[in-house]
Amino acid sequence: MPDIPFFDATGFFAQKINEVEQVLISKQAEREILMANQSGLERTLATLALLSAEHQKAIQPEIASLKEVLHSTERNISALEGEIEVLSAKLAALQTARDLLRVEGTP
Repeated sequence: MPDIPFFDATGFFAQKINEVEQVLISKQAEREILMANQSGLERTLATLALLSAEHQKAIQPEIASLKEVLHSTERNISALEGEIEVLSAKLAALQTARDLLRVEGTP
């Protein structure tokens, strides 16, 4: 008998759905962490803005660095939201295909 692997459609969808779910969960967690960081950065910058002009001038490099980190964080959040949207659509498509396979396989 030849060595021909058997393709299991149900197993294929289960595996792909599991893979996408894991990546989606990871991306969502990463986004939540970045959003918490964003909030902390915004609070820190708002607090530093309350300092006198003299004090702000003394720590200008730190303020500039925090602003750049904030902008970078915002860009990363935006990119992650795009990835999450694509992954959510992919997950929905795979789940729909799996459900269609079940319906199709019913007598």
